[in-house]
Amino acid sequence: MVLNRDPLGIISTSCVYILLLYGDLTAVYYVIEYGQSDSLWKTLQALLMHVLLVLALVSHLRAVFSDPGYVPLSPTKIDFSSDLEKDNKKKKPPPTMTEWSVCTKCETFRPPRSHHCRKCGRCVRRMDHHCPWINNCVGQLNFKYFFLFLLYTGLMCLYSIILVSIDWTYHWGESGSTVDTVLTVILFIEAVLFGMFTTAVSGGQTMATLCDRNAIELKRYGPPGKWTPYRTWMPNVATMCGRGSKLLWLIPCVSPRIPDPVPPTDLDASQVV
Repeated sequence: MVLNRDPLGIISTSCVYILLLYGDLTAVYYVIEYGQSDSLWKTLQALLMHVLLVLALVSHLRAVFSDPGYVPLSPTKIDFSSDLEKDNKKKKPPPTMTEWSVCTKCETFRPPRSHHCRKCGRCVRRMDHHCPWINNCVGQLNFKYFFLFLLYTGLMCLYSIILVSIDWTYHWGESGSTVDTVLTVILFIEAVLFGMFTTAVSGGQTMATLCDRNAIELKRYGPPGKWTPYRTWMPNVATMCGRGSKLLWLIPCVSPRIPDPVPPTDLDASQVV
């Protein structure tokens, strides 16, 4: 289990839980409960909201506490100074997307497409960015949970907007307390703002996954020369969400099946960037 003690990350993750719970409770008890007369229909609507809440919470918790793909540290620190001293005076190009490299901060070899996170102090496989909303890096092993958190939170926001819009359409102006009105207005604003945010981030993550480039790689290497053909989309998604049934990609309780990288047998510091 991973637990980062970054104060900003802890505050941000706490805000996520508060906002999710507020949205669920307000939508169920102040919109669905008072806006519908049929008890069965109200139950189904409330059940759907609770299901989305549970999926979003489980996805977020797993993204927070899961290993994002930390590169194992060597039990004994490796001294690369003699091998890399000759390269100190010249700038070497960044490693390609297929080369193993050396992290001088972790003092270890790292697989291709791994990057060092200054917040975590570790190298992470296929690191995309360090996200304060999950107080963790987004890497190869927790990308699935991060994306599902965005997906189910976005669906909660969309569902809340629909429920509030219908409620205002048919019940606006009816007698009700000021507190009810204020709570539903806050819910609507929250759903719109966070719906836009999660849609933008999940859209960017989707495009990056399909074209096999994360945020760091897009900045370092630029976009691919041409759009990735459709036949390679699913393998690209499988490298981040795991092998096996595609239905399992939507279930946050199932860990992704992603094999560990195998280093070359003749790897040494003089052969890496």
